[in-house]
Amino acid sequence: MDWQDIDWQHIDWHHAGPYIVPVIVLALFARRLIKNEPRKVRLGGLFVLPLLLVVAVAATLANTPAPPLFWMVGYAIALVLGAGVGFLTTHHQEFTIDPATGTVMSRATPIGTILIVILFALRFGLKLVVPQMNAPTGGHPSADVLAWTDAGLIFSTGLMIARAATTWFHARPLIAAHRAANPPA
Repeated sequence: MDWQDIDWQHIDWHHAGPYIVPVIVLALFARRLIKNEPRKVRLGGLFVLPLLLVVAVAATLANTPAPPLFWMVGYAIALVLGAGVGFLTTHHQEFTIDPATGTVMSRATPIGTILIVILFALRFGLKLVVPQMNAPTGGHPSADVLAWTDAGLIFSTGLMIARAATTWFHARPLIAAHRAANPPA
């Protein structure tokens, strides 16, 4: 099947809607992963990507009925574990400050980004291949697989939020030390 063979005018966008936000988030993550060069730490925009991820995961989970208590507890554990891993991975980043401009630079590890891309792809790939997957209700055997991918997405969300927060806490003292060493004229 070719892209030219698709009847774009008769696509049911109601079914495609839940995939739009995650695809945009995946594209942003893929772009970041491909570049992986030292980046300026902009304290004002540090939480933009994690908040986009929160919106994407919330939009993804909003399309399924509420899971049983077992999975809610699992999701909470996944969030806490993800935050812990995010905190630890930030300690492996290299933070530097440009003495001339006072700009903080960091080189991120791509592990968290790769994990998020894989989990989103797995979740939506499974949902495409097995349309009966709707929620972890126990009705279909594949529902538990979907719940595990949801837990992985929540884990990754906690990871990205903790990485942003820890980066913010690492950058603030570097900026303060630079300002103290280079007072304005």
